[in-house]
Amino acid sequence: MNSPEAAVRAYFTALNAADLDGIVAVFADDGSVMADEFPGATGHEQLRRLFTGIFKARSFGRELHIDRIIEEGDLAAVQTHTTGTLTILETNTTIQGLSRELWVLRKGDSGWRIVDYMFNRSGRTGS
Repeated sequence: MNSPEAAVRAYFTALNAADLDGIVAVFADDGSVMADEFPGATGHEQLRRLFTGIFKARSFGRELHIDRIIEEGDLAAVQTHTTGTLTILETNTTIQGLSRELWVLRKGDSGWRIVDYMFNRSGRTGS
């Protein structure tokens, strides 16, 4: 990815498409996720296992909103929020909601990759 924003946008494109390879590819080799309701994961192997489980349990229709980007050399922090839906596949229950996300990215030979990603949900309603 040629910018921190492009990497974060690629994450949501892959998330909404349940694209396992695409989502893992936006992370650095040592990238990590600290996810609500799921165990943390670090490194491509653990990330692959985490998102395999997530995609079996949920589908997404999230819309990304960039709030702030701070870029210093080869590191960047991106603060975002997302709106849209999350569907729990087992019950076919769709939840509308707002999430807040914080991203740390690093620029390497292959462009910008996610090093750390953490989010929380704030304000959700069932539908």
